[in-house]
Amino acid sequence: MPQGNSFSLLYETTEEFMSVVAAFLGAGLKGNERCVWAVSGQISSESAEKFLEDVGIDVESYLRSGQLMIMPCTECYIASEEPLSERTLLKWEDIYDSATSEGYTGLRIVDKFTIVGEDSWKRFADFEKKGMDIIRRKDIVALFAFLLEARTRSEILDIIRTHDGTIIKQNGRWDLLQSSSACKPLIKEKVFPENILENIWTGVWTVDTHDRIVYFNKGMESISGFSKEEVIGQKLARFVPRQIDKDEPSFIELFRMAKEKLRPKTYDVFPFIKPDGQYIYHSGVLLPLTDADGSYAGMMGTIGKIFDQKISHKTLRDKFRSFEKLEDIYRKSPVVAVLWRAEKDWPIEFISENITQFGYTPEDFISGKLVYGDIVHPEDIDLLRTSVEQLEIEKKFYFSKEYRLLTSSGETRWVTERSYLIKDEKGGPAYYQGIIIDITERKKAEEAVLEAEKKYRMIFENSPLGIFHFNEKGTITHCNDKYLEIIGLEKKEDILGFNMVTCIKDERMKKAVQDALSRKTGHFEGEYHTVISGISVLIKGDFSPSISEDGKLLGGIGIFEDISGRKKAEEALHLDESRLETLLKLTQMTNRSLKEIADFVQEEAVRLTQSKMGYLAFLKEEGTVLSIYSWSRNVMLDCDVEERKFDYLLESTGLWGEPVRQKRPVIVNDYENYKEFKQGYPKGHIRMKRYMSVPIVDGERVVGVAGVGNKRNPYDQADVRQLTLLMEGMWQIMEQKKTEDTLREFTSELAHVNRELSRANAELSKANEDLKSLDRMKDEFLSNVSHEFKTPLTSIQGYSQLISDGTLGPVNEQQKKAVDTVVRNSERLRKLVDSLLYLSRAQAGKLSYSFDEIMISEIINDSIQDLALQAEKKDITIKMDISEDLPSIRGDRDKLTDVLINLIDNAIKFTPKGGKIGVGAYVDDSSIHVSVSDSGIGIPEDKISSLFKRFYQVDSSVRRRYGGTGLGLYICKKIVEDHGGNIWAESIEGEGSTFHFRLPLKQ
Repeated sequence: MPQGNSFSLLYETTEEFMSVVAAFLGAGLKGNERCVWAVSGQISSESAEKFLEDVGIDVESYLRSGQLMIMPCTECYIASEEPLSERTLLKWEDIYDSATSEGYTGLRIVDKFTIVGEDSWKRFADFEKKGMDIIRRKDIVALFAFLLEARTRSEILDIIRTHDGTIIKQNGRWDLLQSSSACKPLIKEKVFPENILENIWTGVWTVDTHDRIVYFNKGMESISGFSKEEVIGQKLARFVPRQIDKDEPSFIELFRMAKEKLRPKTYDVFPFIKPDGQYIYHSGVLLPLTDADGSYAGMMGTIGKIFDQKISHKTLRDKFRSFEKLEDIYRKSPVVAVLWRAEKDWPIEFISENITQFGYTPEDFISGKLVYGDIVHPEDIDLLRTSVEQLEIEKKFYFSKEYRLLTSSGETRWVTERSYLIKDEKGGPAYYQGIIIDITERKKAEEAVLEAEKKYRMIFENSPLGIFHFNEKGTITHCNDKYLEIIGLEKKEDILGFNMVTCIKDERMKKAVQDALSRKTGHFEGEYHTVISGISVLIKGDFSPSISEDGKLLGGIGIFEDISGRKKAEEALHLDESRLETLLKLTQMTNRSLKEIADFVQEEAVRLTQSKMGYLAFLKEEGTVLSIYSWSRNVMLDCDVEERKFDYLLESTGLWGEPVRQKRPVIVNDYENYKEFKQGYPKGHIRMKRYMSVPIVDGERVVGVAGVGNKRNPYDQADVRQLTLLMEGMWQIMEQKKTEDTLREFTSELAHVNRELSRANAELSKANEDLKSLDRMKDEFLSNVSHEFKTPLTSIQGYSQLISDGTLGPVNEQQKKAVDTVVRNSERLRKLVDSLLYLSRAQAGKLSYSFDEIMISEIINDSIQDLALQAEKKDITIKMDISEDLPSIRGDRDKLTDVLINLIDNAIKFTPKGGKIGVGAYVDDSSIHVSVSDSGIGIPEDKISSLFKRFYQVDSSVRRRYGGTGLGLYICKKIVEDHGGNIWAESIEGEGSTFHFRLPLKQ
């Protein structure tokens, strides 16, 4: 391969890529060139070295000498929107300069690129052009590899056009497709010596099999006015105008005849377009070139007699009138022929009749009524003008563009224009001759395809499942990001090109792939160890064959689902079932000893949390010493601590005492690096990797601790739940067992005492029966008297109030004081009776509620109104602070009124004259918060916790200043809790108290 050339490789499998690279590098090493292989993706430096060794290359020797360099490429995966770094290009120059200075004849480079996305491809193409400049300037030989399945058709054409040659496998063998840029050096070396033809007086030109000019001597440069650089690689047709005179065979026809018959042809008039747009006419000979097999390899032309012909505008118009005899052909085709003047918005000199398909007539344009720019879509006109101006600036002749036209009815139609620039006598633009074709239906089809592809791509990329495609050989060609996430990779480059048939180790997964390639569906479920990332993941995989419409197997589609979460849920369910079984067994161990129960629970705790060890420890009665009660079996076997302690002072105990001190579970999943609270463990102790412990509680009191350790996976809250529930069950059984054992211990003693007391019991039996009778009489009396008091008490209150008000006649001051005393004490008696009745119903379970939708603000207003007179008597101010937008709640209006009456009444009772009371209500999260505060005497701090107990009074002495039954706050607490709320008090002695309660908002 000549130096200063770049070649592309289009491969389907990694094996194909490696075999071509080995041949390419092998040739360079033999030719004393420094060879560089930039590896990336699933090919590591180690695997590249091994492959080259397997094909017989002395890799170690070449690496040691520096002639061979294998290095990872960190910039070969292109998917972001960032501009591409030119560090790689600069590195090529440095390596080349270093190689030539060390005596090597040149530099060979192998690089493999993975480009994701259309925008990334465009940026890569710009990057590659810069690379081509360096390759040609430095005489580097480069091989760039691309996975064939991952490139679109347009991208493959870009690759072939960009490089001097493209290596591709066709019909089982490798072929080299040469681009025009490669033909020049090849013909130069193999067909004829340039130095002989370069300086002869006549003009000589040569084209390759694709009619691209590959040779242009100095004589041609002088005759045509073009430089060699301007024409090499261009199509010959660019410099040959379309034939106007149909009476003589055209140059193109002569060319075709010479090409087909492989015989020379002479020509008298060959028009060649000069840079200024004029024609140069000459005669000469066409000489077909053949290869070693006698097949056509190109055409050489010579120029003889030469003369210029100046063409005026009128002559051009007359010649184009010859189009009229083609009108019948155009009328039957969708092609519209047009001759535009190179003026603003392109006035039309000639247009074929089938312009009627757009609703116009030729006369509309020929008469000057319309110019072409009038029918170009407004959104496209500026772009079209810019494109035409650019064509003239760059001195190009052929113009091709797709844009929109407006029909006479205003409908938008897409057209493609193909036209040719004709210049005037001074070389300026004069006319555009060409055609327009309606491509609206094609555009609609393309848009439909693009929309479908966009939807497919959106579904493909955003699917919650991992989706990938592999070809008929099992090589992965496409995948989405979810698939990369599942198998533990970050870049698509790392998996594209991976062969699932030859590289997968898992036989079940391989069979599922092979099923799809056998036109069947494949399935895999279980733990899969990925080859590239090396991770293990629980996967459900389904494979289906991909078959074309004509029945050809294209490969297959795989769908991966990460089922780790589902498996964890199944394991958690299994553990829950095991825990229930364990708790059932535990309830059946009532006849076992406490040690047997503890040992059983300990082993089950280790099993249910999937741990390797465990222990139980209980606090001794004084609460300062933790005593080991039970170790799991493996600890007893594996622990080599010489002097095992069983009792530990809690204050000096490290990490395993924290659940007792903090009263909450402790989890340490990295024991070696955990520092807080840890004090180490004695020599010979089992090595700890993970640790979890929970407190064993009895009500609010911590009575012990249970710990487990060395689970394979990290401990989590599910393990805490398992261990906590198990310990709760154990403690209940143990407490029951202790109670039973204690009862048995006292049975014998009680029997003795009973015998001693049997005689006394006989004597006291009658007295006991009398006491029971009295007790029943007391309960009945209490209930009866409460009901019996209710009716007369109501009458006493009513008549007393009538007397006090003077309704039944005038009373003097002394009588009024007496009646007020009766009213006041009857009210106290009513409250006492109501409290006793409420307590009686509550204890009997006969307390009922009538829930309805109520406004708490209305209840607060009514309660304050009821107690307003009582507050006025003590000159107490009651201030309300109630949010205006309080929502309604579900509750019993009467019962909640009792609560507020009780709280406000207490506030009035314990607030001195001239004091203040505040009642507030507002929304607090998902509940309504109500508070009643006062500036009264306050409550001692040590008394607050007992306020809501039955019959409790802060001052319980006989001479207490404030009366009451001690049931009011107990009743308030009962009502609030029955409403799903809670109640509490805050107080500072001597400053006042605040009572709070919260009620849930209605659901």
